[in-house]
Amino acid sequence: MTKCKGKPYASISLESDGSSDLKRIININNEEFIEFIHKLGLNLESRSKTSNFEYSSFTILTLKTTCFKVDFNDNFAIISPLK
Repeated sequence: MTKCKGKPYASISLESDGSSDLKRIININNEEFIEFIHKLGLNLESRSKTSNFEYSSFTILTLKTTCFKVDFNDNFAIISPLK
């Protein structure tokens, strides 16, 4: 993995309850985070089918390659894409 270079822009603050586990923070604030990354260029593909009376579906979220800067404090995680 290489270090990303760039300047942060368009930050989002997600409540963290003192946690530094980014996956947990995003999971708790998933709707807000999805809206945020959608503005950055998120592609959404969803398909469903029924075969032999069995229903199946899937959703694929694809984010263009972007580096993010994440800062944690006691109450928030601030996530900023780098440009």
